[in-house]
This record gives sequence, C-alpha cells and structure tokens, in this order.
Amino acid sequence: MNDIFLGATHITDLAGFDHILFLVALAASYDLTKLGRMALLATAFTIGHSLTLFLAGLDLVRASLSWIEFLIPVTIIAMSILQIGGTSFDLSLKKQASRAYVRNSIYLITALFGLIHGLGFSSFYRIAADRGAGIVLPLLKFNLGVELGQLLILTVTLAIFSLGRAFGVTTRSQQLVIGGATFGLAAMMAIENFPT
Repeated sequence: MNDIFLGATHITDLAGFDHILFLVALAASYDLTKLGRMALLATAFTIGHSLTLFLAGLDLVRASLSWIEFLIPVTIIAMSILQIGGTSFDLSLKKQASRAYVRNSIYLITALFGLIHGLGFSSFYRIAADRGAGIVLPLLKFNLGVELGQLLILTVTLAIFSLGRAFGVTTRSQQLVIGGATFGLAAMMAIENFPT
C-alpha cells in the first residue's frame, strides 16, 4: 500500500508541478464529457513512464538528470503548441483517415512523452522504493498510485473546464488560453533547467 500512496502523492504533489502541467496541457481541448478519453490518454502516459521506470529500476537505463529536467518542460511546450495550433484530438477533422490518424497518434505521442517523464520519476523512485521486495510488484503499485493521482488531477481539471463551458467558453478559446498558459510556464521551466 505504501507504493500506491507514494505514486499518488508524487503525482499530486506541487513539487511535481511539471507532471500536473503536462496533464493540464493534454486536457486543454476537453471537459468532463470526455473524462473516459482523458483516462485513456493518462493510461498511455502511465504506460510510457512505466517502461522507463522499469528499465531504470533494473539499472538498464540511466539518463542525465539535468537533461531530463530540461526535456520534461519541452514535452509540455510541444503539447501546448499542438493546442495553440488548434489540433483537435477528437473528431472534428473532415477526412476520416486524418481523423483516425490524429486521434490515434495522440496516444503514441503521450506514451512517448511518458517515457521522458518516467526518467524524471526514476531518480525519485530509486530513492523512495523498498528494494527488498523486488522491482515488479512495487513498481506496479507505484504506477497504480500515479494513475489514481492523474485521474484525480484530470477530474478536477475537466470539472473546472466544464464550468467554463457552462459560462460560454468555447473549445477553441479554452485551447488558446490553456495552451498559452502552459506554454509560458513550461518555457520558463525549460530556460531555468537548460543544461549547461
């Protein structure tokens, strides 16, 4: 149970603001009516970071912490640019093939960004995890906690976005405001963490 709690508190802790910011940028096109889709995207993110956490836990992958701390905000910038550019991860594109491509590619993009975020988790996980219990079970519990924490963050975020929709905020306005805000914050983080 400690590993589940560890994962949940790690993702919801404001010290892990970068992960929260990524989820907010990812959710910029949605409201509570799309909670199921956002849960799937959060799972894609979890799959990505689970892989790098597993490999890092086996000591098969090590990355420069300074580069990871720089690349994490870069993933947020990339997601923000997609939102600002008006990329719809839903069904608003005219051509069916393009629609399916965008809809499916966002899962892959999110999982790939999860790989980078997982490297950020790995140093924290190495320090905090109980090595005596092996790696697989504690890692599964940790990731379950992360997933639960992500769902909590997304539910609160989408509830706020739904409230905005009730007051007449359009999807496009939401994309621009949230995309712009997350872009600005992530750009400052990237500049601060630029490897020297």
